[in-house]
Amino acid sequence: MGAARNAAALTSADVVYYGAYPQSGTSDDFKVEPVLWRVLEVSGDKTALMLSEKILDGGVSFNPDYSDTDPYYSWWSESQIRKFLNGKEYVESVSADVTKITVRNPKPYSFYDKAFSAGEGGGIIKADVDNSSTRGATPGPKTTDKIFLLSYADAKNTAYGFANDDNSSSSRKAELTGYGASQGVISNTEGNKKYGYWWLHSPGDIVYLASIVYSDGNLHYNIVINGAVGLRPAFHLNLENIIFTSPAAGGKQDDLTASLYKQSYASDDKGRDEHKLTLATNTYKLASSVTSAPIVVGTSVDVTLEYSGASTGAGYHLAAVITSGDRSLYYGRIKSLETAADAAGAATFVIPEYREGEEVYIFVEGRNNNGDYKTDFAGVPVCIAGSGRTIKPLSKDVAEPRPDTKSVTVNPSELTLIIGYDKQLTASFAPEGALEAVIWSSDKPDFAAVDPVTGVVSALKAGSAKVTATAKTSGKEAFCTVTVIEKPLNPALILTPAAMTVSKGVTEKITASFRGITEQPLTWSSSKESVATVDKEGKVTAKSEGTCVITAVTKDGNYNASCEVKVTAATVVHSGGSGGCNGIGAGALALLAMLPCLLIRGKRER
Repeated sequence: MGAARNAAALTSADVVYYGAYPQSGTSDDFKVEPVLWRVLEVSGDKTALMLSEKILDGGVSFNPDYSDTDPYYSWWSESQIRKFLNGKEYVESVSADVTKITVRNPKPYSFYDKAFSAGEGGGIIKADVDNSSTRGATPGPKTTDKIFLLSYADAKNTAYGFANDDNSSSSRKAELTGYGASQGVISNTEGNKKYGYWWLHSPGDIVYLASIVYSDGNLHYNIVINGAVGLRPAFHLNLENIIFTSPAAGGKQDDLTASLYKQSYASDDKGRDEHKLTLATNTYKLASSVTSAPIVVGTSVDVTLEYSGASTGAGYHLAAVITSGDRSLYYGRIKSLETAADAAGAATFVIPEYREGEEVYIFVEGRNNNGDYKTDFAGVPVCIAGSGRTIKPLSKDVAEPRPDTKSVTVNPSELTLIIGYDKQLTASFAPEGALEAVIWSSDKPDFAAVDPVTGVVSALKAGSAKVTATAKTSGKEAFCTVTVIEKPLNPALILTPAAMTVSKGVTEKITASFRGITEQPLTWSSSKESVATVDKEGKVTAKSEGTCVITAVTKDGNYNASCEVKVTAATVVHSGGSGGCNGIGAGALALLAMLPCLLIRGKRER
């Protein structure tokens, strides 16, 4: 894949959604929404210069500690805006030892860390920023930044779509988001929109001024301590990480298809096509040994292929895309990769129209398909037709989200409790890896109350109740039928639990209690020690898969009780607490059927 990008790829006539930031709403509830970026310039086949379409934030002065006589305070290299924008990617200026300025971020968050996921941040290039553009004051040194502001010269660059003068111009007017307005940015209202002031990174005419753009698009300057000027971030996008662009909304249908879908791009109010990105990552794999029948130019092409080495899992699928450059023309999910058996196999699909010079890619997509306007991630693709492009994976793997919950199970599903007793219920999720916070509720809390967070059931009054576990995100539900009974009148030896399922290699304790009889030592035994053994304290150790009965006998021989033990392979059980995982590794214990075993007084058979 060494060919240069096709001329039909992403251009300065496009806009791209990338990352997310608080934007619309009120101070009580700002919505985190995808950020729209204007493509200012595409440099060969490597990078694209991106500028936020709107003013996203504010309330950060260029430099809060300035002196009229020092030349440093209007330098971008020493600006606290630079530190706020870059967050964990901030690189101290080479001039820091000269200026003696301690650069601070005045906010409890940074733009970079708040706006971009780890994968999206990996697609942003840390590049040199030339700070030589100036209106009069001495400029500072070059910096290395992921996020920066445009320069005074940039704001007059006609190649970027700006007017080549300092006068008011609609080309430089920037709408202010609701969140930006809440940060105190100076603005002017026109109709139902607010336009704000925004900083540039160049010094102004004198040492304590920096360049800005007024709300009417006029190029001017402002004092560096002013925090009421907004921020319109810019960055360099790494084009080599892009597998393809697709329509910002509606382009990537989520069903399996036999015929690829034609991609239809919508335009914004300025006539620019709206895109989202799919970036390459090593999180998902596909062997390069994909083979297919020859794909020839024609009105419609039936494609058959064989593949191997594909990543699999819940929500995974094999996908195909037809591109011109990195612009998708047709896209579709052609096969599910849900199970391990799907790692190798065959697939067929139809390209409705294939033309000379277009590229056909096959790749694996997992659970990082985020929906309309949001960045997606897929494995490095295999090109099966066309010259192909240089597509490189992000430097770091992206975090794999958990699969969507398909079902919830409550353990146990039926339970009998004596008044005054408690029992911990647990919730487990399918498919494997799914996990959500759970809210517990009882339809008859007078009989059986349940803690809404922990899932502990308390037996209060004889009767029955339905205890429900509701997954917070998916809304999936499951329940346990709880029967509450009076305390038994007859004396007994009681073992808790009366039955258990335990993983091989795990040790668990059976608790004995005495009702109406004298507390006395017990003799413990196992009906099948090859399955599970028990010590004199009632500690059960699971040895091998199977079922056995653990029995306790009182010293006087008058009472006995049993607990049935089932030994299984390792399982993980998730509790219904605050959403965390209550699994205890490979040896998780699932408690079932917690009704104490009550045996009426009687002589044990000898």
